[in-house]
Amino acid sequence: MNPILLLYFALGLALGAWHFGSLRWLSRQLVEADRAPRWGRLAGLHLLRLGLLGGACWATARQGAPALLALGLGLLLARQWLVGRVRRGLAAPQKGQP
Repeated sequence: MNPILLLYFALGLALGAWHFGSLRWLSRQLVEADRAPRWGRLAGLHLLRLGLLGGACWATARQGAPALLALGLGLLLARQWLVGRVRRGLAAPQKGQP
């Protein structure tokens, strides 16, 4: 296997973990009952998430289809890993919860 593709796969894993992890954090901020969400900060984070993901995909697509597929596979595996953690209840507890 081409070592460059492994680099794109690793980039996809890291980007996916950050992207979907920050989505989980953002969602928790929106549904917290104890305080009002800071809409400007949350909207900025959401735009940052989408911008980084779109920019990484665009830059990777310019390297060719195999690189984009490796990045996409990393993204999907990171998403699956995080969803599995949440479903099993192994994710880090929120503040104030055991």
